[in-house]
Amino acid sequence: MLGDGVFTVTLAIEALRVDHNASGLAYVLAARIVPTVMFVLFSGAVVDRVPRRLAMLASDAVRGAAVAAIAVLVASGTGSLGALVVMAVVFGVADAFYLPASTAITPELVPGELLTRASALNATSTHLALILVGPALGGVAVAALGTAWGFGIDAVSFALSAACLIAMSARPRPTPTKRSARSDIIAGLRYVGSQRWLWVTITGAGLANFVAMSPLAALVPLLVERSLHHGSLALGLVLATGGAGGLTASLVLGRLGAPRWRITFLWLGWGLAGLCVLGLGLSPDVWAAGAMAFVAYGLAACGSIVFNPLVQEQVPSHMLGRVASVNYLVSLALSPLGLVVAGIVAGAFGVRTTLMIGGAISALTIFIPLVPGVRDPDCQLTPTAR
Repeated sequence: MLGDGVFTVTLAIEALRVDHNASGLAYVLAARIVPTVMFVLFSGAVVDRVPRRLAMLASDAVRGAAVAAIAVLVASGTGSLGALVVMAVVFGVADAFYLPASTAITPELVPGELLTRASALNATSTHLALILVGPALGGVAVAALGTAWGFGIDAVSFALSAACLIAMSARPRPTPTKRSARSDIIAGLRYVGSQRWLWVTITGAGLANFVAMSPLAALVPLLVERSLHHGSLALGLVLATGGAGGLTASLVLGRLGAPRWRITFLWLGWGLAGLCVLGLGLSPDVWAAGAMAFVAYGLAACGSIVFNPLVQEQVPSHMLGRVASVNYLVSLALSPLGLVVAGIVAGAFGVRTTLMIGGAISALTIFIPLVPGVRDPDCQLTPTAR
């Protein structure tokens, strides 16, 4: 994740260097997201058929080789936008296999009573490495050494990740199946549809992500620049406080463990996060915006940290990869669409209005626990919930 934080900055700078149009960077980013969305259901079926560690190792190897090749091309002066797009496509396909495998392998590594703390630990490392330290390191590395070194750092990080996976104790091999991948995918979708708490939570979270959380990537910079009339320093501070909010939430839950009523807790967090997005639209100054961002990202992180262990505990092991793939599909497919729609609405009605509308709709999800069947996991009083 530290390498990916460096990669995010390096990729943007290199894409703008080889193609000065903003559309070039958009093509590269889209080239990574689209293959992930296309392959993630298939990859979920594969992850439930092979050792999860093997799927993660193959994904690391493919992405490491792709970014190493780009580092060589850039260092030799032959890098191009087309090469970056090809690399992004390879990354997107490999991401599709890594994401559900990393979710499905956790119960094989961690006792059930520690799943929430494991999720919090993962969230802590994500916020530190991918959001806070990685991009800063990437900016320094590219400024001092060039983009080839930035890509090279990411390639080394994949090699280190692969080495850790190789050193990991052997994990159980899934039971062989004679069913086709298509049949497995359909079975996974049917399972999600049969669990009301699961499909309602995935759908509700996808809606909140679509209308409120994903658009923040575009709306917060517009709010700071056009509505609050501040520059890059203020924007950096607001974004940093948002990252600090998520980090704080992961540290607190890592210390305290799972709450007793997990479904109620996560929807309380996600609903109140929507209210904070609405508050962002009403912020009179940068300090208020920073405070709203801190609480919004912190509450959103609380819900996410609790949701993953809940899925890992409630879903049968042989279904985990497919269920995780459905969750990622909804999230990944709606995120870029949310950015596009938010941009259109902001252009027509203004940034503040867009934030308030999205936040208000997202805040309504606080009532989802009232839907019959959604709180079933809370009523089971499993050991992790006590």
